[in-house]
Amino acid sequence: MPTRSLKVTINGTGFAGDFTARAYGMIPHQNGVEIELAGVCSGHVENAREFADRHSVSQVFESHEEMVKTIKPDIDNVACANFAHGAYTAEAAEAGAKLVMLEKPPVIWPGYPEGREATAEIRKRESMEYLATVLDTVRANGTKLLYGENFIYFDGLMGLVKILEQARKTGKGKVLFQSGICGHQGSHAPAYDTPSLSGGGALFNKACHPLGAILYLKQVEGLLESGTPIRPVKVSALALQVLKHQPEASGEHFRVMQNVDDFSRITVVFEDHTLAEVYGSDLNISGIRNELSVITDFAQYDIRANPNSGNELFMPDGSAAGNLLFREKLPTPQGTSFPVPKQGHAHGYVNEVEDAVACALDPDRYPQSGPLMAWDSMAVLMAGYESNEKDSAFVDITEYTAGRTFEASEMPSPDAIANVFLTT
Repeated sequence: MPTRSLKVTINGTGFAGDFTARAYGMIPHQNGVEIELAGVCSGHVENAREFADRHSVSQVFESHEEMVKTIKPDIDNVACANFAHGAYTAEAAEAGAKLVMLEKPPVIWPGYPEGREATAEIRKRESMEYLATVLDTVRANGTKLLYGENFIYFDGLMGLVKILEQARKTGKGKVLFQSGICGHQGSHAPAYDTPSLSGGGALFNKACHPLGAILYLKQVEGLLESGTPIRPVKVSALALQVLKHQPEASGEHFRVMQNVDDFSRITVVFEDHTLAEVYGSDLNISGIRNELSVITDFAQYDIRANPNSGNELFMPDGSAAGNLLFREKLPTPQGTSFPVPKQGHAHGYVNEVEDAVACALDPDRYPQSGPLMAWDSMAVLMAGYESNEKDSAFVDITEYTAGRTFEASEMPSPDAIANVFLTT
């Protein structure tokens, strides 16, 4: 069989760029596929050069536009600061990229970089209008969009989809209530505490993770039941700055945010009258916490991606661990911890890039997390900030969930998911 090759580009050299490059090296290279990390770009070219040396990337660029026009990548990974997500996605599509893998969130309010101020309701409307232009550009150029929400690519979530398929054969398969959390002590990214760069805080950049998985399961449930995804219709939310208003000593083990929220709660109600509770937080003192709980009409399914008790380690002296990081954001290896080997796989990153590669190779395959996911996620998140501004009153989002039509190729394809369980 002749070797097939893919050219991959990465924009961004921080945490997201790093785990993306590592994930490409961890996927099973099946069917003679050769993956070349062909280019990397950064606003600080010195960072791009160091990144290229570390990950064996072929070329370094100062400009994303120059990179995608020069290389014409099969897959372009938008893994930079949030403010550039929309523009770079459009650039990649216009340059002819087969697939763009876009890290969350899809865009931020366009008024932030312009120095404007507005109510959360106006920010919601203008953000959705901007996202519509980005998705229109992707669609017009025939580019596939993978919205990089890694919770969707957890092995556990893929397994639950297969269980839902089986439950449908018995007349069951309704997802009744979901709850999820993503939290840690505060992002290390310099841009995080600057709204014009990040777009928001814990609600926008933490709660989005379990939210993506929750929206995905309802989409899949509807597709399995009737061929039409089940969509969210209203949102209530709370977004607070907790640590900023506490004594200085309270912030010793956290990054204290001055300009964005460090705690959030979102309640989502779906068109079938089911609901979900989502939490995003920068108040978790013990490192990353990624969890999802799903109650259906036939079972309860709990996913503890991190921490989980698969491995347990006790160290009376943490210095013996050297520079090893046992879990993302774990502040110390001393004492009892639950290490997560190959954390990139546990967090869904490897499955995510494997889906990207499969979609780039197969003209008839499309990402599990695509434009529909980007659209509904953005509508919920922006409505969340509007709700918070209105004392957590419910905000109707059917203007958006019913106002844009999505093609089948822009929705999940549960039948394309490989079985993660053995069968009898």
